[in-house]
Amino acid sequence: MRRARPIEERLFPKVDAAGICWLWTGATNRGGYGVISKGRREGVLIVHRAVWQLLVGPIPTGSELDHLCRVRACCNPDHLEPVTRAINVARGSHRSGAPRKTHCVNGHPFTPENTLRNGPHGRACRTCMNAANRRYRTRQKEAQ
Repeated sequence: MRRARPIEERLFPKVDAAGICWLWTGATNRGGYGVISKGRREGVLIVHRAVWQLLVGPIPTGSELDHLCRVRACCNPDHLEPVTRAINVARGSHRSGAPRKTHCVNGHPFTPENTLRNGPHGRACRTCMNAANRRYRTRQKEAQ
């Protein structure tokens, strides 16, 4: 029976390290994270975790690796930081992390005066919405 090649021999040829992010070019899971087979009937490894363990060392107990670059296919260890689940969720763009955010993506604070409610769970930055509405009205006037 043929022996499986070591994981690093199969992993690194599928990493495009030409840019700042080291992009995984192999298979991905539904969430967009790179995956590589451990072997027949043994499941898969998440690539950024495997690269961290190979190049940096063990992931601290109770920690997850946060993609500081926000690119899920990236496996550059310099773009990863071990953090708690709570910090990882709060930093993310998933809905569960949104309530903890204190500022919009453009840096405006979510104060009561600057927050528009969008349904029972959503919110938007009033400053950004006003700017978007001004741009829209300007385009509409120019089109006439």
